Amino acid sequence: MFLDKIWGKKTEQTVENLPLSTRSLCPECRETIEAQLVEENGQVLMYKTCPEHGEFREIISADRDFFMKMRRTHYERPAGLDRPQTKVEQGCPHDCGICPSHRSFPSMVNIDLTNRCNLNCPICFANSNAMGRVYELDWEQINHVIDSVAALGPHPVICVQFAGGEPTIHPHFLDAVRLAKSREFAQVQAASNGVLFAGNYGFAEKAAEAGLDVVYLQFDGMSDDIYRDTRGRPMFETKMQAIDNLGRAGIRVALVPTIVKGFNDHQVGDILRFAVRNPEVVTAISWQPVSFTGRIDESRRQEMRFTTADLARELQEQTGLLDMHRDWYPFSIVSPLSRFLEAVTGEKKAHTNCHPHCGCVTYLVVDKQTGQAVPFPAFLDVEALAASLNKKAGRLEHYPWLKNALSLQFKGELKKHFRRENAPEGWDHETLMQFVDSLIHLGEGHKVDKKVQKEAIQGRRFEIIMSAAMHFQDLYNYELDRVQYCAVHYADPEGRLYPFCTWNSGPCHRYRVEEMYARALNKNRQAETETAAS
Repeated sequence: MFLDKIWGKKTEQTVENLPLSTRSLCPECRETIEAQLVEENGQVLMYKTCPEHGEFREIISADRDFFMKMRRTHYERPAGLDRPQTKVEQGCPHDCGICPSHRSFPSMVNIDLTNRCNLNCPICFANSNAMGRVYELDWEQINHVIDSVAALGPHPVICVQFAGGEPTIHPHFLDAVRLAKSREFAQVQAASNGVLFAGNYGFAEKAAEAGLDVVYLQFDGMSDDIYRDTRGRPMFETKMQAIDNLGRAGIRVALVPTIVKGFNDHQVGDILRFAVRNPEVVTAISWQPVSFTGRIDESRRQEMRFTTADLARELQEQTGLLDMHRDWYPFSIVSPLSRFLEAVTGEKKAHTNCHPHCGCVTYLVVDKQTGQAVPFPAFLDVEALAASLNKKAGRLEHYPWLKNALSLQFKGELKKHFRRENAPEGWDHETLMQFVDSLIHLGEGHKVDKKVQKEAIQGRRFEIIMSAAMHFQDLYNYELDRVQYCAVHYADPEGRLYPFCTWNSGPCHRYRVEEMYARALNKNRQAETETAAS
């Protein structure tokens, strides 16, 4: 078998060389099997063999150097829950809820309010029409889940996101937002198709008053031919109206494009340019390379598979705004800052500790006066700064009496690695410090008044746009290491947590939980929902 030729010694996650050993799942029987990540023709591929169902081959990254940079600049700082919720019995990924094997604290917790929806998309497999049952939390369950998430330790969860289905059609949606805001999460979001926000500005205003910070907006592309295929109807103008209404109400928007090679990958540049033209409303783009469901043969997968390296290359070629190999880093690149602040203050800080294979991120500074957009790594030596802060944090952890001296060096470190000549015009060291200060005080976002925030946004010259790619897994590219470091979780009605890639793929705990709590689909109620949206 071909695996015999490439099988190498088991390696630790932090080792930089390929091949790498990991564990995966058989796409047919979902049994845990060994897998190898190897380099072939400048790409990174996964090879795995199931004793019963044979051999499988899948592309993990379209660019070996891009893949290895994510590993090289990853800062691992394992930190699970204070109190794991289940025991290890069957082993990962079957013991979720969540077990002691998990090594990351959630940065975001999703709460599915309902699986009902006001669209009936041909590509959707999770709504009530497709499933034939309704999963919907009642008010008591919503209270319990939010309280459970708020009680997690060792530090607060940064973000709670209401999802579905379409969460905005839940009868208690606004109450749920209000309740989450009262629990002092830094950010309260809703993953939405935008239909209600587009059709009713008053609803957007009410959501803002309730405390909704960000709408995580389903955004497949910049033309209706895309939406006709994905959503069964033209929706581009609906998206534009939703963004306009949300911006007027003081709610920021994160665009969420699911990217499929050969389908909408030619529009990633247009999506980024649209964000840059609208920085007062669009605060982020959350790129999601396609994750496959069901059985798809290898040739078809290769035609459609789109990795984070593909995204970085396409954005570079289509816009010239981003450099594929300079500007992207793993999410954990900010962990040294958290570690340094933790050592200085003695307070627990959030660490973005997800696996380096999960995704990548960069930030752009947008000058609203000129329209110029410049990525941070163009004028800040991110890698050197992270290494320096990590080293200083280690010294502080061993020699706390150095706290005063080293904390005073923080501004100096920023200045040392700042390249003023490459920064946007008008962007200086003090502006950089203000941005870093906003990161430091991220957990205080619940205290910001919407009206004050909107006025502040309108009055400032520069905005920051986060461009992040999260490649959620499917059965073909599944890595158990990634699952154990997942920082994006789902909470069930009992408050138990599930990593994104065990809730929606792999063992798909979503189906088991929904079946436990669901009721039969009421066709009349579903018809009313769809009629109201049309």
